[in-house]
Amino acid sequence: MIKVNLSFVASTIIATSMLSACGGSSSKPDTTKTDGSVTPASSYKSIECKEMLSAGQLTQLTPGSSCGYLSVPEKHALYGQSASEKKIEIAVIKLASLSSDKKADPIVYLQGGPGGSANESMGEIIKSKTFIKDRDVYLVDQRGTGYSKPALFCTEYNGEAGTPEQLQACKARLEKSGIDLDAYHSVHNALDFIQLRQALQIPEWNLYGISYGTRLATTIMRENSEGIRSVILDGMFPIEVNGISDTPWANYETLNQIVRNCINTESCPDDEFKTVIQDIIARMHNEGMVAESREFIQILLELATEPVIINYLMAVDEDINKYASAFEVLQAEQDDSDEQTGNSGSGDDETLDAEDIFYSAMGLSTICAEEYPFLGTTALSGANSQGWSASTQLAVDGMFHMGFDKASCQVWSVAPANNIETQAVTSNLPVLILNGQNDSQTPAAWGALVANNLPNAQNITNPQGGHGQLLAGFSCFDALADEFFTSPNKMLDTSCVSAIAQISYDNEGHNEEAANFTFKDNDTSSTSVYMNGVIGSDTLAVMQTLFSKYPQIKTIVMQDVPGSMDDDTNLLASMEIRNRGIATHIPADGMVASGGTDMFLAGVKRTIEAGAKLGVHSWSDGSGKVALDYPREHQEHMKYLEYYKAIGIDADFYWYTLEAATADSIHWMTTQEITQYSVLAE
Repeated sequence: MIKVNLSFVASTIIATSMLSACGGSSSKPDTTKTDGSVTPASSYKSIECKEMLSAGQLTQLTPGSSCGYLSVPEKHALYGQSASEKKIEIAVIKLASLSSDKKADPIVYLQGGPGGSANESMGEIIKSKTFIKDRDVYLVDQRGTGYSKPALFCTEYNGEAGTPEQLQACKARLEKSGIDLDAYHSVHNALDFIQLRQALQIPEWNLYGISYGTRLATTIMRENSEGIRSVILDGMFPIEVNGISDTPWANYETLNQIVRNCINTESCPDDEFKTVIQDIIARMHNEGMVAESREFIQILLELATEPVIINYLMAVDEDINKYASAFEVLQAEQDDSDEQTGNSGSGDDETLDAEDIFYSAMGLSTICAEEYPFLGTTALSGANSQGWSASTQLAVDGMFHMGFDKASCQVWSVAPANNIETQAVTSNLPVLILNGQNDSQTPAAWGALVANNLPNAQNITNPQGGHGQLLAGFSCFDALADEFFTSPNKMLDTSCVSAIAQISYDNEGHNEEAANFTFKDNDTSSTSVYMNGVIGSDTLAVMQTLFSKYPQIKTIVMQDVPGSMDDDTNLLASMEIRNRGIATHIPADGMVASGGTDMFLAGVKRTIEAGAKLGVHSWSDGSGKVALDYPREHQEHMKYLEYYKAIGIDADFYWYTLEAATADSIHWMTTQEITQYSVLAE
């Protein structure tokens, strides 16, 4: 059985004190928007990547990649005001496509935050190949972040949030150095990208935005849509939603979804689940732990998709003072598990972590200009806090995201943006909106809200998704993105999404990297396709689409297939392989185990290179009973025995796997065992 892979994110620091909001806004009227005018194309200068990137990042670059800086005014010409004479530099990294026949329209990657830097996603993009297999990808560090100059971060504190005194000191230091903090928000950011496309003389490109990057993408669309071929908005942060005062709305959406996840779970006491959450919060408040209750809720939001949320609740219900330590224990256990399975994130990715800095000063300048002056101005309608206790509402209503709160904005005190930054963007561009049903930052409802104003938008929600669907191991959504970039105006076939089950806290392992299929060197005429990842609820649909689109496929090369999260789907997908007469192969560096072994056995021809690993073990029903606790004639055994019979594998192999290793361990088959049970077939 695959152990659950917790996608733990460091707990957001919650503001516990609020200063009174400033009255009124001095924003300009919204009767104008920019014409997207830019400075001359000669503003871009190429440099050697070694002059910009870290040593670790240099080793990650694909052949033909390049780097450079775009020089732009610190303040663009805007709303009747001329551009500033002072220039700043925007860092640009072009990741060259892996294809020898790449498309002419690249993808520009718009990082989230605000305050995140695009360069820190380099390793992830290269590893996933989701974008660069067909197109060049431009990673652009937004103004004030990453390798762009100046980079705005506060050395006065660690993490995302600082005290009023620390924020004031940071602001004073930056302004003393000559930085105009009023210039670091979305419209100036957008104009940088518009100028970049023109400076590089790119006829058209595609925008991909994640989180705040979706807000930036829609701002670019509003300011100048020329040269934009298509847009993917992943984890939608709408302009018409307030990033401060609507944070509680997003939190209630996730709390409500957590309760629905419990209802979907046979072992979860849904009649008590919500009551336990509210009781813990009430007890915390009785002990004066209001700030701590917000940290507790934030942890719940981060665990929304994780089966361990039940164990976490039980631990805190037993002792409310364990709200943080119980979470730390879970993190430590996951770290240990990752080290044992080789998923600890060490190696190449570790060198990239040095660039993982949050540029909070840029983030504050954006949020405090665009959100704080317009508190309560929102396109959202209807409260979603119904049914939650008064103590829960007291806690949730005082929560903010990433240190972006009223108190911080009063200290940061930047000029309000134009009130066009509260108004929905309309566009006829082809847009794909991707949502996660369990997204605790940008709820799926926000994607639907934006789609209302984009007549050529397709809005798709992942039942198991959190914040961001691409680069997250969901092969169905990676395939949808490929199809969209190929034909942006064509309606997508979303059958693979329909095959994804709702989150259930019984489904351990659902966040493992989902099985994906790729062609070597992007050669889609090849008769062999490479498979990596965990077999999931969408694998059958993905596989059927793959075989229909590429009927020449004769062999599946199983490189890293550690198991399945959905045994029923696995057996159906395996029979699909057998019925289509497809062979299976494990290369020398390959590792296949658990449900992956069952799928390997479906091949009409089965081959393994020397050095490859093939693993088996028993199974558990989740209640504490293991396979051998059931009588041999029990129906729980029958689906496996019938499958083995259908593919010509002797029943002795099944009983051997149950004794070879326990459900939480693995046995790697020896050469003798592989021969004994007729695993190979020529």
